Amino acid sequence: MDLQSIGYNGQPIRDPFRRVDPPIKVLVDLTTLFPRQPHRSGRYNPSGLQMHKVVDGRLTCWGLCESGDWWGLVTYEIAYGSKKKDVTHWVPAWVLLPARS
Repeated sequence: MDLQSIGYNGQPIRDPFRRVDPPIKVLVDLTTLFPRQPHRSGRYNPSGLQMHKVVDGRLTCWGLCESGDWWGLVTYEIAYGSKKKDVTHWVPAWVLLPARS
């Protein structure tokens, strides 16, 4: 018996990207995006990456992944010691919050 292949059966596919113009201010919950390992053995480093806080970000695009979940292309700052560096990458929509003006 031949099984029908799994697919979209020829239905029209919408564009998976939605540009956000102008960019929207959002909050990125880094603690949720990068959870801590339980029972970790690391030591405090004052110059280390500060990955466990909520930071301001700029959302420039929405992207739909193949399983149907939305992701946001977001630029935000990661602090390390007294310095900061911008990063841009795809973040799950459920980690983002609208920023208050």
